Amino acid sequence: MVHKKRVIKFTVWVLIIGLFSSFLVYYSVRNSWKNFVSEKELTEFVTRVKFAEELPQRFYDLYEKENPDILSRNLNNQILKGLVSEDFQKSPSLLAAMISEITRRDDDSTRISNYKAYVLAWKLEEETTQKECLNWVLGNYKFDLYIHGIEEVANFYFRKGVSELSDRELNDVIALMKKPSIVNVPDRSNEKLY
Repeated sequence: MVHKKRVIKFTVWVLIIGLFSSFLVYYSVRNSWKNFVSEKELTEFVTRVKFAEELPQRFYDLYEKENPDILSRNLNNQILKGLVSEDFQKSPSLLAAMISEITRRDDDSTRISNYKAYVLAWKLEEETTQKECLNWVLGNYKFDLYIHGIEEVANFYFRKGVSELSDRELNDVIALMKKPSIVNVPDRSNEKLY
């Protein structure tokens, strides 16, 4: 009986220490943004994200249909969901952080860049919404070497402005973000962009 109590007591202490250590690591990682971005750079980036041009409401609806609750959940929720299922989807805040110049330095390894992206995404979520991050992402996303941003995609593939795109065309843009090679969109590469 005494041995059983010691084992239980030891297990409880290991759990407490493990949880406390995990919290300390999480807290220190979340606050390590100052190691790779200045206050000024961060403020400028947050401002660009906050004031990025809004997308049509239909786009948000279709994006959320394809990625349920992604605009209402934060990165922590998505990480936890990814731990219990194989359905991890990058939040708009993480996408914004990943494609920003802040996290992509030439001398960084992929692991370091991804670390910076998560830290920056947490910081972005303190100042912006997922919708604002998605607006910025779609304005700056590199769909391929020559087409950057949703305006260029709409013009290149559909010869329309973003607000003129049909639901099918908006779904094509969403699919292009995930896997450019599987989307059947018109090939107009031989036509001149205007």
